[in-house]
Amino acid sequence: MNGTPRVLLCAGHEPTGRAGLLADVTAVRALGGAPVAVPSAQTAQGRATFLYQPTPARVLKAQVKAALELGPLHAVKLGQVPGPALLAALREALEGVDAWWVVDPVVRTSRGEPLSKLTRRHYLGLAGPKVALTPNLDEAAWLLGGGEVRTVEEAREAGRVLVAHGFGAVLVKGGHREAGAVDVLCLPDRDVLLEGERLERSPERRGTGCRLASAFAVELGRGKTPTAAARRAKSYVTRYLRTGRD
Repeated sequence: MNGTPRVLLCAGHEPTGRAGLLADVTAVRALGGAPVAVPSAQTAQGRATFLYQPTPARVLKAQVKAALELGPLHAVKLGQVPGPALLAALREALEGVDAWWVVDPVVRTSRGEPLSKLTRRHYLGLAGPKVALTPNLDEAAWLLGGGEVRTVEEAREAGRVLVAHGFGAVLVKGGHREAGAVDVLCLPDRDVLLEGERLERSPERRGTGCRLASAFAVELGRGKTPTAAARRAKSYVTRYLRTGRD
């Protein structure tokens, strides 16, 4: 495409910007995209405080429709989606939009607090040739119904199974793996290992999964191939981990 990719971001609003919608917006802007930020929920995530309140479905639907009235969308990135009603409203509002979707299956926080009532069936039901999944190792295992995904080969196998459901791409993020920093990109016709240096993450540099998925969406919206888009997204997150700058 020519010009700036316009990316719809639907995720929970976490006020500090460590993760969620504000982290998504930061990533999209850092890569030269134009973010359209639609909060799926308001969240409070402190050391002891945790709460989330879903956005009313009619509000979310109206925000998406209004955004479409103001210009085309070149990609969509989903983070936290609290429940089926919001997912249905989003799909209805985006009906007929020809753009890549990047779906980050965020169902709980890193500490285990629940963020969504969506089931694995809801996520698998989103499959399509222009839909990319970006699960981490635990989320990949959950989407497959249990077991563990830890090694690179297990991540590759999980990605292949998910692609077989009809997804255009599955990027299994390896950041939780203790050894190595290898993400696995599975496509209908091949697998690509995205290797990188293992970097220690300081406590304040959170939201790497949000940033990776959002960066992936920007590059897909720009017209890049999934492989090129994933490499660019990984490079961006690596820079963020090294420097703390977006």
